[in-house]
Amino acid sequence: MFQLIPALSFKRRTFFYALTLTLVAAMSNAASAAVLSLDSITRVNSVTQANLTDGNTDWAYWAPNTGTGQTPPVAPTNRKLGGSIISSMSNVGGSTLRGSTTASTTVHYNYTDGTNPTSATDASLAGLIFNSALGSNASGNGLSLTLTGDPTMPSVAKLYLGGFAATGNLTLTLNGATTVVNSSQIFPNTGPKQMAIYTVTYQPDNASDLLTVQFTASAITDVTNGHVGAQAVAVATPEPGILSLAAAGILFFARRRGHR
Repeated sequence: MFQLIPALSFKRRTFFYALTLTLVAAMSNAASAAVLSLDSITRVNSVTQANLTDGNTDWAYWAPNTGTGQTPPVAPTNRKLGGSIISSMSNVGGSTLRGSTTASTTVHYNYTDGTNPTSATDASLAGLIFNSALGSNASGNGLSLTLTGDPTMPSVAKLYLGGFAATGNLTLTLNGATTVVNSSQIFPNTGPKQMAIYTVTYQPDNASDLLTVQFTASAITDVTNGHVGAQAVAVATPEPGILSLAAAGILFFARRRGHR
């Protein structure tokens, strides 16, 4: 069971997960293994602001304001300047991806290090990016993207996903790690579209191993317009000071073990 918990800052989450994972690795003699976990789901039913700049290694959002299908892969509308961790968006089933001309969501965004535009405050984006197969045709269809990672340290990703009159099915896969599946989020047919923020920790064995994020629809309750989609992704890694503190913790535990 996953609890819906208040969102913590990326710095605090990254510190906690970096320290915990690094200490576990240091205290064991097990062979290296990829790390993948769904740490929390924060449901957003009313308008809330999110700071994309907390994604200190990369962030991206999609805001297509047209109902015309776009041939995948669809590049982000905007992203962190110089960012390259987050891929373009691809389809799962169907043939094209689209947006909305009038829809909005319950998450508004702040950022200061974008490509174009470079900054925004309380930005309401144009709904979601979602599969053009809607309603009775939406079941099993959705979208996907990939994230690169650093084998030497964990990364923490926030996935801003939502839907309309459908259940969202999240599947996370990473070579060498147990696949994560979650279908707990049911989105009503209300506007603005409700969102869920999924917080994921991952660390590949090799730099070439990609985390694949897939989000598909099921249990459609609007046979004309039901769907699920995505809006943004942000990825953070530990800052140098956090890594130093983790290393100090490792040294402390190692010395305690050595004096037994």
